[in-house]
Amino acid sequence: MPPKKHNFASSSDIHAINMSKIIRNCFFLVFALTSIWSCKNEVAQKMGSKPSAMGRINNVIIVADQNITDSNLADTISYYFESPYPILTADEPIFDIRYMTPKQVLTQPYTKELRTYVIIADISDTSSVSSKMIIEDLGNEKFQRALTDPEFTSSVGQDKWARGQLIIYIFAKGRNNLAQAINKNFAAIAKRINQHDQKNLAATVYGIQDINTELTRAVFDQFGLNIRIPGLFKKALHDTNLLWVRLDDKEMNQSLVFRKFKYENKNQFRMDNIIRLRNEYGKQYIRTSADNAYMSTNVIDLPTFEYTYIQNNVYTKEVRGIWETVNDFMGGPFVSYLLHNETKGEVVFIDAFVFAPGREKRDLIQQLDCIVKTANFSGAAK
Repeated sequence: MPPKKHNFASSSDIHAINMSKIIRNCFFLVFALTSIWSCKNEVAQKMGSKPSAMGRINNVIIVADQNITDSNLADTISYYFESPYPILTADEPIFDIRYMTPKQVLTQPYTKELRTYVIIADISDTSSVSSKMIIEDLGNEKFQRALTDPEFTSSVGQDKWARGQLIIYIFAKGRNNLAQAINKNFAAIAKRINQHDQKNLAATVYGIQDINTELTRAVFDQFGLNIRIPGLFKKALHDTNLLWVRLDDKEMNQSLVFRKFKYENKNQFRMDNIIRLRNEYGKQYIRTSADNAYMSTNVIDLPTFEYTYIQNNVYTKEVRGIWETVNDFMGGPFVSYLLHNETKGEVVFIDAFVFAPGREKRDLIQQLDCIVKTANFSGAAK
């Protein structure tokens, strides 16, 4: 009897068999996932649920008809929405804008699931797609009011196509009136967009390790200030009346410096005094490896801005500008704050500054501002 033959598969045959199994398994996996997704989608549609909105902070979709964006109104939109953020070492816009027509928003994938939209419409053309969008969203009664009331030029909506979505409407009869409406409403619009971004901004600041309890406690113990120091921040320097905390990585440095003084009079809140306070500690503590190099404030070549407001029931003076190093070539944006602790008769000085050569700095300085805006004093009068 002839010996039985044994068929041994070659390595290439084995590879082909394995690949066939993998492809078949992948097919079934994709089919299963697609089926699950489709079922979930059908359930979501039946229940009327919406997806979560996507997008970065400061990103704004400008929705307008093509004849609007092709006209000189585009210059007006850019003048306000893309004006320089105050104040950085190189121009960066207040908002990163992207233009879309209403048709693009409604028909392209995912364009209805972004976070922030500004819909701009010349409602003198009631047949335009953007005007029809205004009618649909605001209702015919408000649209008729917009046609007759020149003071009614803006409105706000939420969650139109997705959860966590902000929709701002700017409208007027005729392009000249529309330009005036943009001018009139921009400050309030910018504030509303910033408020809308606050949750995502805070998630960026605190999302990885929440707060550094040790540094948060140290600020409270020494300065009487409740403030949430993010978990990734480390102590850089601690002296009798100064605490410097910072976040370092390979590309940038974000710093917060705290000091405290007895309240004497309202002149302490003058800009020149706040600049003096930051130059004083900068010369003593913030030095580089170059000989006799230290941090100072450039108030000669560059503008400095000041703002006064109540934050968390605390009277606050804010100063923005550019810091540089004397006898060296480093620099970046800063924001200084002076907070009045009325209960204890004190003022707390906070200096926030960024060093990030070759990198955009708007979001970095906003992150520091987000931290400072959590500050309050126990027992502050409401």
